[in-house]
Amino acid sequence: MQTTSNREIPKATRDPRPALNGRWSVDPRDSYVRFVAATLVGLVTVPGRFRSMSGSLVVDDARAAGALLIECASIDTGNRLRDRHLRSRDFFDAERHPHLHYEAHSISGRGLGKQHVDGELIVAETRVPMPLEVTFHAPSEGVLALVCHTDVDRIALGIRGARLMVPRSVEIDVAITLRRQIA
Repeated sequence: MQTTSNREIPKATRDPRPALNGRWSVDPRDSYVRFVAATLVGLVTVPGRFRSMSGSLVVDDARAAGALLIECASIDTGNRLRDRHLRSRDFFDAERHPHLHYEAHSISGRGLGKQHVDGELIVAETRVPMPLEVTFHAPSEGVLALVCHTDVDRIALGIRGARLMVPRSVEIDVAITLRRQIA
């Protein structure tokens, strides 16, 4: 005996929007903030990175906001003397201002792929608007990865040390792994 049903079985459609929704924490072991600065009038490039960071992202259908805290003292260019100078008052003044801080105020869209993030970079009490084009992807369940590349104007941030040695613009690469927080 054969039975038929007039009901159609809906096709499963995957809405990418829920992929970002939730509370997320930065996994510092799988994340990095790297930079490249050309020195000596562009003849030599100096790569570096910050080794310690923390942060979070909260996304729901109504809003998105996040923060990334980078420890200034964790700067590493592979040269201890240079790193000590970068931590000094000439650059980050890490003793008085231990963190670089990025605040994300909104994310256009809520899905995976390219998104526009409006936010500010805060260095030693100086706030500079810093919109970013960020690529989001979900490599596995409960994991969200974001990547972006930008240039930072160190003079606008009040970092004025070694004007002839360090360029005004510094290239920054960021790759952050976020893990979903369990409620």
